[in-house]
Amino acid sequence: MVELLTVLLNVKDFFEDPSFLIGIPFVALGALGVLIALTPVELRWPQPAPAQPEYEILDHVEGDHPDAREYIKIGVVLAVITAVEVAVYYLDIADGALLAILLTLSAAKFVLVVLWFMHLKFDNRLLSIAFGSGMALVTALLIVVLSTLGAGLV
Repeated sequence: MVELLTVLLNVKDFFEDPSFLIGIPFVALGALGVLIALTPVELRWPQPAPAQPEYEILDHVEGDHPDAREYIKIGVVLAVITAVEVAVYYLDIADGALLAILLTLSAAKFVLVVLWFMHLKFDNRLLSIAFGSGMALVTALLIVVLSTLGAGLV
């Protein structure tokens, strides 16, 4: 057992190269996390006694939000788009066309995830405008930086 351990750890290299010592705290932290995760004791922060709210809490109204079937349909559509992306990647297409197709499919997946799974479709329109304008700003900044550096997307 000791021979196996020395072969696995290569003890000589362990003590000659101090960079191995950097991993010891991470291993200890990981072991502590595993112990905490596997403990049968439920760890909770102390909860203050709930105060009586000064406002009335309204019941949740089932309005425009979809049910689970709608989310499953969106998940299937996302899986199909991903499969199409993988298939297109393996086709013999010119680099510019491949890039345009993959970016379009990725944008479609992005829109589906943002609208349904991040619930922007059902939230205030101002949040959609803020998110969309932020994405447009980041895209424009990426194009400016890449063109300034003389780089391209391909």
